[in-house]
Amino acid sequence: MREREWKRRLAVVIGAGLTIALRAALVHAQGIHIIQGTVTGLVHDDEGKPIAGVEVSPVERAAPVRTDTAGRFIIDSVDSGTLSLRFRRLAFEPVVLNVQVPPADTTDVDVTLSVVAHRLTGVVVQADARQLRSLADFNVRRQRGVGHFITRYEIEQRHPMLLSDMMRMVPGAILTPGTGGRAVLHFARNGRAHCPPQYFVDGIQVTGYNIDDMPPGDVEGIELYPGSTGVPPQYNRPFGDTECGTVLIWTRIPGA
Repeated sequence: MREREWKRRLAVVIGAGLTIALRAALVHAQGIHIIQGTVTGLVHDDEGKPIAGVEVSPVERAAPVRTDTAGRFIIDSVDSGTLSLRFRRLAFEPVVLNVQVPPADTTDVDVTLSVVAHRLTGVVVQADARQLRSLADFNVRRQRGVGHFITRYEIEQRHPMLLSDMMRMVPGAILTPGTGGRAVLHFARNGRAHCPPQYFVDGIQVTGYNIDDMPPGDVEGIELYPGSTGVPPQYNRPFGDTECGTVLIWTRIPGA
């Protein structure tokens, strides 16, 4: 009898404990939030050489990022869990990678893109009509003379190692050392320290971007606006910091 009574009381205690724990979990769930993480990585070819300018597109997010001259990229503020990343670069086979992102931690990935040179002919024939229209608008704005413009011809004449080398000819452009010794572009007109310009690549706004993230050989044209004056309306965003300046980079059309 004593043993039976003892087991009954133990079951009651355990049941009460589980009930309290369950209630606490439900209360906590009402205010729970997903802890985010960060994804970094290196993209290289089959020979291990880093590939710059690779478009890295999280499937769940609209804004892609691009690899820098060292082939590296970083995507922060990513919800923990499974993240699908799409890697694309002209002349390389696209890759989709599923990454497990732990909460409050950084996940580093290594991605290999294989060359598919046999597809270049098809790409050359099918030029992007939207990009052609964008380059036509670039030339119209260049003729108006508002802002500073750098063309593919000027880049080829100077043979710069980095795109920031072309900024040294832009009036009011200031290059300061950044992380890892990389040059950071600012404009003197706004008079504000730590005020980098906003960047757009082929009309898409990119965040955390550096002028040297784009290889000079991939550029068709650059537009630089040191302030809000002259910025095309479609790039003068309501919540953007146009006072810090705007840089529009247009990439080359294959075969052009």
